[in-house]
Amino acid sequence: MSNEDNPHVNANVEVIREYLCVEFKGFEVTEKRDVPISYMFTVTKSADEQYQLKIYWAQLSDKSLTPERTKQRLVTDDVAGRMKGKSQGEYFLWGKH
Repeated sequence: MSNEDNPHVNANVEVIREYLCVEFKGFEVTEKRDVPISYMFTVTKSADEQYQLKIYWAQLSDKSLTPERTKQRLVTDDVAGRMKGKSQGEYFLWGKH
């Protein structure tokens, strides 16, 4: 199975996408895969209001990090709040590095 079609990765990505849609209501969510290095989410409301989240591929594919745990950690780690704390144009790197 290729990294592109990994059901575990896709499930974790879906959880993150849903979290961002709830936390950033009214924002457009775009995604960029950089297999096998990272996955980047960008939430944009306007040219002046844009936040980015970068996650290493190793975290997304980690079998011990179930979608349920991912969902829980997004909240516990206050990912949306930390993304908002970054300067425009900077990304928040979440997880294992």
